[in-house]
Order: sequence, then C-alpha cells, then structure tokens
Amino acid sequence: MAKQFLVIGAGRFGRGIVKELDRLGHEVVVCDKEKSNLEELEEYTEYAVIGDLREEALLEDLNVNHFDVVFVAIGSDPLASILITRRLKERNVTRIVCKANNREVGGILESIGADLVIYPEEEAGHKAARREAMNGIIEYIEITKKIAAVETVIPEILIGKTLREIGFSVKYEITVVLIIRNGEPIVTNIGDVRFESGDYIFIVGEKTKIEHFKKKVG
Repeated sequence: MAKQFLVIGAGRFGRGIVKELDRLGHEVVVCDKEKSNLEELEEYTEYAVIGDLREEALLEDLNVNHFDVVFVAIGSDPLASILITRRLKERNVTRIVCKANNREVGGILESIGADLVIYPEEEAGHKAARREAMNGIIEYIEITKKIAAVETVIPEILIGKTLREIGFSVKYEITVVLIIRNGEPIVTNIGDVRFESGDYIFIVGEKTKIEHFKKKVG
C-alpha cells in the first residue's frame, strides 16, 4: 500500500529520498526554498512547493500531519532544521526523520521530537571503511547498530560446495539470503546450489559475525 511522504529540502540528500520513494511506488511531496532545486524532481513527485516551512501559513497549507512520514532533509541550516522539526512535532506529525551533519545538532533534534536522526556523511564514511577493510565486499548496508547486509564475492575456499554441505548458517552464524550468478539472483533452493567462480552472495547477520566470516575465509 502506497504511503504519503513529505520531503523538506531538495539538496542531494533530499533528492535521493524523493527519487527512491517514487521508485518504490509511494506518493511524495517535496518542499524547498529554491525553485532550481525542485526542477529536476517534477516527474518524481505528486507536487512540489517553493517556500520556507518555518512559516506557519505554509505548514497549514500543506496539512503536514496527514503524511505518514516527514523527512527534514536540511543539512546546511541547522537552525531551520530544528525550528521546522519542533513545529512538526507540535502538529503531531506521525513520524519525523531528520538529517544532521553532526551529533550536537542530532541530539537537539532528538530532544525536540525527531523519531530518527540520520548522519549521511558519518554513515557513508563507516560504510566505505568497512567495505575497504573487508576484502571482496561489493555492497555494505547497515540495518541496525548490530545487524548488516553485505554483498560479497564468493570466497575461493567455498567454490564447488553448497551451503548445506558447509553447514553455513550454523558454522558462521550468518545467513545467505540469495546468490547472484551472471547478474541474476538465485533465491530458491539456494542451500543446494553449488558455488561457482564469479558468484556473489548476499549475507545478513551481526556485524561481528560477518567480519569474523570474512577474516576466516578471505
């Protein structure tokens, strides 16, 4: 079922949110002070609004509390982000997700009612570091503070074997959710698929277990 989202701020981070929500089939409204930031988003949104959501009249016009989630995707003006978040909370918005460039601003946003604070630069740094530190990692997705999903090339030591023969989940305490071969996903009966050179696997599990797996098998 499609949800309704409001994205405040159409910088690089906000544009990424808008495009991905549209791709997933949801209804998106975007608001930014600069018309130029909205021009490339017309095809991805229900409508776009030029204006500053620190203004009470604009908040009323948008009827902000009817959205399932409101993203405050403002990074360059922390005061604006804080003021807008406070006013959204005063209007009982269901869920508020905010961008913050540092922990100090993030702490303030949490204290005034943000349900989730995202630190894009910090998280991108963590992701890049983990990807480079663990050889063969193609994609690294942090699901929670403890759980991650990783796409990695099949270690050479596992080629010719199956997950069932290895006893993979028991041995490594992580789960392979799909195998990618020649660019195509294999998702059924993967326990009996014999690994081939060039295969990729998508793993989900505790970060420490994934790191242990990569160190052990290379």
